Amino acid sequence: MGNSSPIGLIDSGIGGFTVLRELQRQLPRENIVYLGDAKRMPYGERKNEEIIAFGNSDIRFLENRGVKAILLACNTLSSLIGSLTAKVPLFSIVEAGCLATIDRQKEGSVGLIATTATVKNGTYEHILSRHTQAISYITQGTRTLANVINNHPGELVLLRRNIKEAIDPIFERERVSALLLGCTHFPIVRKTIEEMYPCLSIIDPADKQITLLKAYLEKNNAFNESQYDGVTHICATGGDRDYTIFENMIEQLALGCNELTLEQLDIDE
Repeated sequence: MGNSSPIGLIDSGIGGFTVLRELQRQLPRENIVYLGDAKRMPYGERKNEEIIAFGNSDIRFLENRGVKAILLACNTLSSLIGSLTAKVPLFSIVEAGCLATIDRQKEGSVGLIATTATVKNGTYEHILSRHTQAISYITQGTRTLANVINNHPGELVLLRRNIKEAIDPIFERERVSALLLGCTHFPIVRKTIEEMYPCLSIIDPADKQITLLKAYLEKNNAFNESQYDGVTHICATGGDRDYTIFENMIEQLALGCNELTLEQLDIDE
């Protein structure tokens, strides 16, 4: 493993593309291997034991490809980071989200939408409390929004209904002015959320997660020193329909992708 070794990213589908986009923007020389486990998506409705097993198989897949660090571009996995096993550093999108929240707002309440598993685990509140007691999250879990974004991206009426079902309960409890997107699928529809809720300041943790990665690479003198742009290999699990979904989202987000392949992992459903 050397400086030119790739950086790994994990998500249960296309949501982590929002982190991949930021990684390519900030560190264009780095090689990247992205794993989107669409076959077993959504992680957010699984039992913790299943999520941990899937996460560890995802990590092994990337470690076998020689990655030097792994971005957990999945809030559900990040909420269970303490139960995951890895030989390389893992970077939590939940930790990044808490730090991004503090950067945006110094006190008061902040809305948080996430998968039901992420909300149930309470990891956001736990990590935030380690950094500050002046901010609290008003949380709302959604069972369906990530799936709608991943599998029904063109169905605007369905999308808007699911967004409303996720956010309106927060306003029923408190009139927050900021909203943390606690699932990496959600920034894909950020513009729709902003159109529906212009009063909200949206917090996307992707930038902060890349900031944490850059600090690690700098401290360990581990940046890729190539003068050329890095190579990005995107791996999808599942079938032909998943491959098409990945292809379409790569084009929609204008991501750099040198290779897109379908993969099979070693943990059965």
